[in-house]
Amino acid sequence: MGSNRAKSVKYQAIGLACALFLAVSLTAFVAKQAVAQVGPHPVSRVLLIYENESTLTAAVEVAQGLRASMSKAMPADIEIYSEYLDTVRFPSPANVARLTDYLTSKYQGMTFDVILTIGPGALKFALDHRTAIGGGAPIVFGAVTDNSIRNNNLPADVKGVVSHFDVGKTIGLALTLQPDTKQIVVVTGSSAFDKSWQVSARATLRDAYSGVPVTYLSNLPIEGFMDAARNAADQTIFLVLTIFEDADGRKFIPRDAAGKIAAVARVPVYSVYSSYFGAGATAGYVGTFQAVGEQMGSLAARVLKGDLNASQTSFVGDGPLVDWLQVRHFGIDPERIPRNAEIVNFQPSVWERYRPQILAILAVIVLQTATIVALFFERRRKVRLQAELNLERLELAYISRTAQLGELSGALAHELNQPLTSILANAESGRRLLDSDPLDSGELREILGDIVLDNRRASTVIIQLRRLMIRGETSLASMDLNHAATTTLALLRSELLARQTQVDLALDLPDVRIQGNLPQLQQVILNLVLNAADAMRHMPPAKRIIAIETRKRENGTLELTVTDLGVGIAPERVADLFKPFVSTKKASLGLGLAICKSIVQAHGGTLRFDDSVRQGARVILTLPAA
Repeated sequence: MGSNRAKSVKYQAIGLACALFLAVSLTAFVAKQAVAQVGPHPVSRVLLIYENESTLTAAVEVAQGLRASMSKAMPADIEIYSEYLDTVRFPSPANVARLTDYLTSKYQGMTFDVILTIGPGALKFALDHRTAIGGGAPIVFGAVTDNSIRNNNLPADVKGVVSHFDVGKTIGLALTLQPDTKQIVVVTGSSAFDKSWQVSARATLRDAYSGVPVTYLSNLPIEGFMDAARNAADQTIFLVLTIFEDADGRKFIPRDAAGKIAAVARVPVYSVYSSYFGAGATAGYVGTFQAVGEQMGSLAARVLKGDLNASQTSFVGDGPLVDWLQVRHFGIDPERIPRNAEIVNFQPSVWERYRPQILAILAVIVLQTATIVALFFERRRKVRLQAELNLERLELAYISRTAQLGELSGALAHELNQPLTSILANAESGRRLLDSDPLDSGELREILGDIVLDNRRASTVIIQLRRLMIRGETSLASMDLNHAATTTLALLRSELLARQTQVDLALDLPDVRIQGNLPQLQQVILNLVLNAADAMRHMPPAKRIIAIETRKRENGTLELTVTDLGVGIAPERVADLFKPFVSTKKASLGLGLAICKSIVQAHGGTLRFDDSVRQGARVILTLPAA
């Protein structure tokens, strides 16, 4: 009930706003009256007579239509007066007589150019009293049905807009929405206007319509109508016409009464009035009251302009009107809604409302998914290729090491032969010493010590060779960069002696720790030292000096440099020397530096030539500290 009361207040406010608009218009036109009286265009006066009170929804909507059309079509100099008879709620002859006396007295001495009547009661009142009140002005009527004027011989200067309020078409629409209907219930109130509606409905529907039984409910209190709607059987059509008054004599605005019934109804409520929509009506075959007002305003403008040839009656357009919220509430199949129906309160589904956006988002998601899948497979392919490249790099590095060791086989054999020969000589000396008398135990102890040292030396060479011959090593561990340099030089001692090349080793710290793979780094150092020795092979032996230095830089990284005093490298060739199959030596494949750079990069380091050196060449190996 609170909701209906709020709606009533809302429409009261709208009605008052419309009245205020007309009053403001009246004030403006009155202000211009003096000018109009002396000017070439006299003021036109229009009288609006409403059958009902000002807050009735139908009256409000008609006023809105009138305002819209009159603002466009009416002359500029015009005075508008409005009266609300409210004879539906107060229909007694005595009340009508009092209204007649009041309006006759109020408008005494005034004449109107046109009278607009809204509702059949207002039309009858104007026909009966227009001479006394309006000076016999022509009449434009609206919000009346064809039945209301069918038996009246209207004068030629009475023209208007006829509304259908078609009960038969409304029930036909209801049967379309509810094809399994078993009963039709028609509700009317107890006022004279309500009873006239029941007579009209009986004439159209009779006791059955399209084979469906029809029941007529009237002369009940509002609670009786509500109970009937609350207890209605399934598959029932509930048609509410008008309830201006109930059996207890209580007065209602029909929209509010229909709203009370619809609020408790367990079946859809139908109506022939557009004003019931928003108050609970589900559907109806209707013409809007605003359209009635618009057509009345246009017709009145033609009358004011002297066009008396307009048709005496015109019909307001009507059609099926459906409330989407009610359709959803009662589970009516939307496919049953006629294609020509006007749908109010339409709330489309998320899919219907955002279909383009959803399709665009889905397309983006599909594309992103396809991209992610493609990137995933591409990454797997790259990982697989990288793994294969790593294996090939390790295999190539292994082949390079074995090739280098093959080249050094003579030097390595000499490196092993020296301790073995020394061991043999010391062993023979020891045997002879055992035959001497007396036995010199001190000398024998020295001989055995030399044998142990020579054995360890040979063992170290073999261990280093074994490490260099291991295939596919990839793991990194904490190690000493100085140790990698010294052990590599130990392997190269005989080769360097044969090449008459001297090495100056400068170690910055006693222990320079890195994360590395010892065999791989030994291969790098071995390659750099042999390249330096080759660069100085044409020089006198006294000048064949290789400088190897380790140091810790300020940024925390560790450096190992190999410097020679050879012919150096042309600046334009420096960048190409780390590429495969590029070499300064005719007999070389040009893979050594490329493999070394690959190993160093796998350790997170860099390998480059120092372009600041003016004589010879310096290679700088940089590695991150452990």
